[in-house]
Parts: sequence; structure tokens; C-alpha cells
Amino acid sequence: MHKDLDRRIVEYLQRDGRASLRELARQLRVSTTTVGHRLRELELQGVIRGYKALVDYAKLGYPITTVTLIKARGNQIPNIVAELTKNDEHLTHVYEITGEFDILVIGKFRDQESMNREIKRLLSHPAIERTNTSIVLAVAKEEAAVGARC
Repeated sequence: MHKDLDRRIVEYLQRDGRASLRELARQLRVSTTTVGHRLRELELQGVIRGYKALVDYAKLGYPITTVTLIKARGNQIPNIVAELTKNDEHLTHVYEITGEFDILVIGKFRDQESMNREIKRLLSHPAIERTNTSIVLAVAKEEAAVGARC
């Protein structure tokens, strides 16, 4: 029973992260106490890691989105990832991936100049063998919500 309720709580919060406990309870047809308890459990388990605003980056002044594939030298993936995750200025997503490349990075930029500086910074990194960067032409979907399976 908890797994189904947990899944429904997560799905609802993905649609409306600002929903109150009372609203969640009403929508899910359970008590506010039950929702509060399950929500705390989901947070403690790390299923829910936080609550954030969904941002339209272009309207915020970051109209350029890039997708960069990175090929690491030798066993340098952990070092590169650690360094990339510290870059809060431009990089929004950093993934370790399989295939020809080792890391996938998504960046948001105010202008071509800042994008160019970041690409050159990546290319000059001694642990990075090569990169392949694409500029996003249009955003068809950019959401965090995924069908919740607890």
C-alpha cells in the first residue's frame, strides 16, 4: 500500500511541487497525517531530494543551451566529473554515460562568448581527450518529471 501511495505522492509533487499537505491529502484521498508521514519517509530515503522551481532559462537570460560529450583520458572520469559538478555558473547536468564518450554535460549560457570560453576550458583540461558540443536549436521538452516508480 505504501509503495502505491508513495508513487502517487511523487507524481503529484512533480506536477505541483508547492502543494500543501492538506491539498495532497485531499487529492490522494488520505489523511494529512498519512501524507506527512509518507513525505518525511520519502525525504529520508532520498527519493525526494528537494523542492525547486522549474525555470525558463531563456527568459532568465540564458538563451543558449549546449550538449557536450566528453571523452576522458584513462581513468580520469571521477576527477573530471568532480570538477564539472563544482561549476554552478553554466553547467546544469553532468552524467557519466556509456558508449564512445564517457560524460555528457548540459550547459546554459547568456551569450556565445561565455559558451565559447566554457568549451575552450573543457578542451584545455589535461584529463579530457576530446569533446563534441552541439548547440540546442529548439527546446521541445525540458522537465524533470518522470513517471514515478517507488
